[in-house]
Amino acid sequence: MRVHLALAARRAGVPLPSVVLEAAREAITRAFPVPAATVTASGWRSAAGDTALLSWSNEPEGHGPPTLSSGAGRVAGLTGHLADPGDVDRLLAAAGLGEAVVRTGGVFSLFRAGEGQVGAATGLTRACPVFYAETADVHVVGSRALLVHLAARAAETASRRPEIVWDLPALESMVRTGYFLSDETPFRGVGALPCAAEITISAGRRVITVSPPPEPRAAPTSRRAARAHVDELADALLAAVRPLRDTAEPVRLSLTGGRDSRLLAALLYKAGIPFVTATSGHDDSPDVVLAGRVAEALGVRHSVSRPKRSAGGTELIVPHPRVRTHNTLFACEGMISAYENIPGGTRYDPTPRMSGHGGEVLRGGFLQNQADPDPKAIRRRVDALFGRNADVLTRAGREHAHAVASPWQERCREDGPGALDHLYLAYRVGRWHAASRASLLRAQNPVPPFLDNLVVRTALSMDPLWRRSEALIHGVIGAFAPQLRDVPVEGRPWRFTTEARDPTPAERLRLRLRLPVRREAAPEPGAPVPAGKPWNWRLDPSPELLGLMRAGIVEAHGALKGDGLAAVVDEAHIVGGEAPGARMDVLWHLYTVSVMLTDAFASPAPPDLPSLGVPIPRPPSTGR
Repeated sequence: MRVHLALAARRAGVPLPSVVLEAAREAITRAFPVPAATVTASGWRSAAGDTALLSWSNEPEGHGPPTLSSGAGRVAGLTGHLADPGDVDRLLAAAGLGEAVVRTGGVFSLFRAGEGQVGAATGLTRACPVFYAETADVHVVGSRALLVHLAARAAETASRRPEIVWDLPALESMVRTGYFLSDETPFRGVGALPCAAEITISAGRRVITVSPPPEPRAAPTSRRAARAHVDELADALLAAVRPLRDTAEPVRLSLTGGRDSRLLAALLYKAGIPFVTATSGHDDSPDVVLAGRVAEALGVRHSVSRPKRSAGGTELIVPHPRVRTHNTLFACEGMISAYENIPGGTRYDPTPRMSGHGGEVLRGGFLQNQADPDPKAIRRRVDALFGRNADVLTRAGREHAHAVASPWQERCREDGPGALDHLYLAYRVGRWHAASRASLLRAQNPVPPFLDNLVVRTALSMDPLWRRSEALIHGVIGAFAPQLRDVPVEGRPWRFTTEARDPTPAERLRLRLRLPVRREAAPEPGAPVPAGKPWNWRLDPSPELLGLMRAGIVEAHGALKGDGLAAVVDEAHIVGGEAPGARMDVLWHLYTVSVMLTDAFASPAPPDLPSLGVPIPRPPSTGR
């Protein structure tokens, strides 16, 4: 992982306050969640001392470009990866950094500094985020929100170790959904730069510009046009993984029974890149069964990681919720709920890894699970997204949620499918996935081809409702690995095989001429897909786990009162809780925020608390 912090004085030629630089170097132990002994630091400062770029990394020497690259009179630091590492020289010299970034292959953000100027830019998905803040004396831009906040607070307080100030209204989104549906952060005064955006500070003035996304073309109306779209996306995906052909170790692909990780398996197979696959779950789960069939069809090695059980096999062993939450908060900076499974921090492993996260970009974003594409139904979906669990909020919390929703509701009235498409990029990838990805980057080398700038640009240029039909990714899988056509997918069948559609002009002509209509053939059914959702211990906790979480929420509320959850959550939902299974996800979100407000970022070491056993339900009897 690489962490960057760019600083610029509000008055040109005036040196940056020394306390800000000292606080940043002190804060890195809290803001960079890796073993301190693995971190190396580098930095640059202008001749006048009014701009600086500080960088840290725990990646092994020789992995990727240097932590700080220089050229064209500037220095630059990268987070994520470039499809072509040589592009860093072009980005250093680019006049318009934002436009250059979104037209460069890879999944990354870039921080750049020169005499009297600093700036940064996000890609089309902001999977590698950029955060910013300003005070009376300095502008602060960085890749870790907590680091940006603490540097800005140092400028305000003249303290090397300032206290954190929370943005309590912004936390309503965390409570409702477990991630941010806005450009806010938990830290007052710190915002997240939008997708495809550039921030530039020059002569003490901050300017933010956003590159417009490509306009989608009309849906293909012939088999030839559809094939051209498939070929276009296939070419972009192959270009995104081309650098992996020289990888020293096989790519490790997390494979499930679904669509997206299967597409990655087919992509690596077609590109001739060595890879192995692994699935986590019980032997009879759909993911395990179908992932094994996909791996077998492609002739690659597959392994299964089974959840840890008690000696007798009757209980699932899980971390204490306080330990799980501590890890989530340090890795993801309070921008994702402990409901999610966030891996712990270990020594960095440069082996490339992949998973299907983000594949919905190729299937219309939030359209991919929108059952009814009617404009009224889409508007209801947007309302529900921003209004979900709003009943747990105070009036102030609900008003904040409404204010955040308003621009998207307006956009939805103009273009419903486009709104759901870009909502997914802005928040599900740009906030949820970005926070989760940060936890991976600290110890791994995740390579997500679905989020590559050129792949996303290609997808966005295609009609979102046609992408929603899944004909696009089904066609690409078939082109890359025809043998996977016979392997069923987990859950519902391919959408284009089940949803009625209007005939194309060519099909209407065939009907008039009484010729047979050649529709896209449905894939062979293959073996039946195991039915039923797997048991989820997070939604069906043990009484002990449930009691610990409820007690933690109530304890935090008692300690903080109006300076905590009570600012956005109705008190009855804080002290009363919910019945098990009713809204356990919300309870996880409340618990996460409670721990953050009372004890987050105090110590990188997790509390020493024992693991818990959650009883595993017995399968129902099938007696005759």
